[in-house]
Amino acid sequence: MNFYQFIIPRLNGKDIEKDFDYYLGLVKKGVAGFIIFGGKLGIVRQGISELQKEAERPLIIASDLERGLGQQLEGGTIFPPAMAIAAAFKKRSAFSVQRSALKLLRDTFKAVAVEAGYAGINTIFAPVLDINTNPKNPIISTRAFGGDAKTVSFFGIEMIKAFQANGIVACGKHFPGHGDTEIDSHIGLPLIKKDIQSLEKTELVTFSRAVKAGVEMIMLGHLKVPALDPSGIPVSLSEKAVRYLRDRMGFKGILITDALNMGGINWGNSSKSSRIEERASLMALRAGVDLLLHPTDTERVVSYLEKKLSAFSPFASGESARGGQLSANTFRKSLRLATGKIKTPAAPDFGKNRRLSEKITNMAIKIDGQIRPLKKSFLIILNDAKDKKGNPLISALRPRHRNLKYLRVNAGDDIHLSSLNDREMIVAVFSGIKAWKGGPSPWLLKCIKELEGKAGIFISFGSPYILDAIRKDCTKIYAWWDSDSAQKAVAEVL
Repeated sequence: MNFYQFIIPRLNGKDIEKDFDYYLGLVKKGVAGFIIFGGKLGIVRQGISELQKEAERPLIIASDLERGLGQQLEGGTIFPPAMAIAAAFKKRSAFSVQRSALKLLRDTFKAVAVEAGYAGINTIFAPVLDINTNPKNPIISTRAFGGDAKTVSFFGIEMIKAFQANGIVACGKHFPGHGDTEIDSHIGLPLIKKDIQSLEKTELVTFSRAVKAGVEMIMLGHLKVPALDPSGIPVSLSEKAVRYLRDRMGFKGILITDALNMGGINWGNSSKSSRIEERASLMALRAGVDLLLHPTDTERVVSYLEKKLSAFSPFASGESARGGQLSANTFRKSLRLATGKIKTPAAPDFGKNRRLSEKITNMAIKIDGQIRPLKKSFLIILNDAKDKKGNPLISALRPRHRNLKYLRVNAGDDIHLSSLNDREMIVAVFSGIKAWKGGPSPWLLKCIKELEGKAGIFISFGSPYILDAIRKDCTKIYAWWDSDSAQKAVAEVL
């Protein structure tokens, strides 16, 4: 048994030329495919094409493109996060979507699919089907389409249909739902305490509807869900969870773990064991999972599986043969790839797609309160990282607010305010949703609280929940993300 066929390792796009022989070696050994992180579009596209030519069977080339190709590859278009897209359309339609608005939404998801296909990517780890019901969620937040099953299902299914109609496999994640958590599963193992009846009324609704809509792949989350498996094993490694998906929900497509380098697989241990990824891989295959995503060391995982499952067969019976229900041929057939030939799509209209992204960014801006004409403004830029934020916002404001003054305050800095009694204070909060970050820092929340009594306008270039605790008489502007276009859109509002 060739265990490489069950593994999708990481491919660093920035190093694809330098490390091409390494990736080619994995292809020769029969690896299932790769998950792409970073790099330049042209170079990565060429590298993927060369790897596909050398593969005995078409490779699964996957990537986290929740916000489009530009999220990973330079040269691709980056779109607003899911919650911004939902905000752009929901406030106009409440699901009685006008034909023109629905076409715009579908054009957006089609653009993501077409650009991915052009790059050589055939699988997108999206949509996020999590329902963000917990405002303190450190890792889902704006990545979710919303906080209710109806919203998430509507937009999630539109994304699935658009991707799969344009030759891309959609992967719904993170089963059974990562929305009601306060722990980032990159760091630790979140606990979902709900009973099965509650799950079936909330979290599981979006996945059930996605299955009925024909989603071809589902990612299992590193989540502890006693309602699905009382043993406490993460869902990503649980036979009981797999059986629920297969038998109760009728899912017949591909099951893939979330990344195996994440802290969420280290259940019941205070520190990461050197063998935890290998043991997790074994458990996942025995549970009936089809693909193992992003182990730190592919060779070590394969060596471990060979020792433990030397007689393993995806179609045999018995304890050592529960995993890998789909053979290499079967899951590649699910990808709708011809055995041996992959058509090269025409170049997308990147300019058109960027204009589409900007349009939706403008549509998504939400204002809670009144915007008065500003005469003398003082802008405070709060950033819970160390990088420089806010330049597009400042540049867009200056032509119409020539007396604008501003102060940058980065993570850990104290706020030093001079006499500003004659100026109107605006606070722009930059706090991105990032893996391993653990949510907004206590420093940032403290700064917001300190400025609450002084500022009349707060802007969130990230999670909308970060402004929840601010008093009601403040004006709040929700931009959802910190792109140049989002900052320019907010400047237009001001």
